[in-house]
Amino acid sequence: MYNEIFLAPRLSGSRFEDHTLPVSILEDFTALEELIIEVAKGIYIKENPNRRRVPKGFSESIYLKLTGIEEGSSIPKLIIASVVAMNSALPIDNLDSFTYFEKAKDKIISIIKTVNIGEVVNDEDQKYLSYFNKIGKNLLDDEFIDFGYDIETNSSSNAVLNKNTRKKLLLSREQKVEYSDKIKLFALIPTINQNENKFSIDSDEGIIECELKDEILSTVLIAVTEYKSKTFISLKGTGIYNWNDKLVRIEDIESIDILDNCDVSLRLNELSKLKSNWYNGEGRTLNKSKLSNFGNIFNSYYNSKLPLPAIFPTLEGNIQLEWKNGNKNIVLDINIDSLESNFFYYDDFNDNDEIEQTIILSSQENWSILNSLIEENI
Repeated sequence: MYNEIFLAPRLSGSRFEDHTLPVSILEDFTALEELIIEVAKGIYIKENPNRRRVPKGFSESIYLKLTGIEEGSSIPKLIIASVVAMNSALPIDNLDSFTYFEKAKDKIISIIKTVNIGEVVNDEDQKYLSYFNKIGKNLLDDEFIDFGYDIETNSSSNAVLNKNTRKKLLLSREQKVEYSDKIKLFALIPTINQNENKFSIDSDEGIIECELKDEILSTVLIAVTEYKSKTFISLKGTGIYNWNDKLVRIEDIESIDILDNCDVSLRLNELSKLKSNWYNGEGRTLNKSKLSNFGNIFNSYYNSKLPLPAIFPTLEGNIQLEWKNGNKNIVLDINIDSLESNFFYYDDFNDNDEIEQTIILSSQENWSILNSLIEENI
């Protein structure tokens, strides 16, 4: 095993600010390991034209190993290792193969750079692009991985993979006009065909037919039964998009959940569709990414035992949350840019029973304050 760092990509985005790695991202590095091995094999064959295949043991038992995570967002330190100890009877060809893995790493970084500067990946490397169906699949909109990051000098590179770069890589494949991506949809389920093991969903992406599997059957049955009463589901999985970013089919469903009518993420998604001047010629549009960010924070920190609020848009492009229990009321005005909120509690029948407070909803501590105020007054 080499103790030198083989690769130290920098991951940036909201999920990496605490210098940790979400478990889902490890799936991307597993695919990266597979790609490095395949590229190393290709380089060996090219540099040794007298050989039709790589030597026995060339890549057997070779793997990437995570040895630590540095700060600077999150920087996983990866070394290349073998389950066979270096002082054992490891074939000499296997030892020599480490240089090909270094070359493979450099080639992958070069491929990502090529797309980022607007150039076309050469024909020889086209066969490797399909691996990006998995590499980068778990990145969110505000995240990226800098594969060429230099940990010694703390300097960035042009080998940055984000959702847009990944899409370009996959659409640049020969005769390929589709790419895969993680999806989260809010949808209704209008029909089900158990004989053909299929059901359809009706979402903002249109009506799409999906495979019906045993593990989601009970949830689908509830949703289709309650279709007329507008019972929404949340679907997570992998979708296939065409070159025009239209979802054409769902490749894999990870989960389906029945949503409460007051589900916050669902309501925020509805508000994100409002057009400019939505109220009598007035009213700003609401920023979709900031609404989504607030939804994620709400779902993380709001006490699930408390009642869900009604949510309304404001003319300024922000949101107002409201709770009511008999004569007791809470109104929470939230600036979705700064997450500064104005909390106001009042009693319809007692003018002296009022509470007003400003709370910045960007920390778990302040959400605990808000949770307590709601629990005490509603």
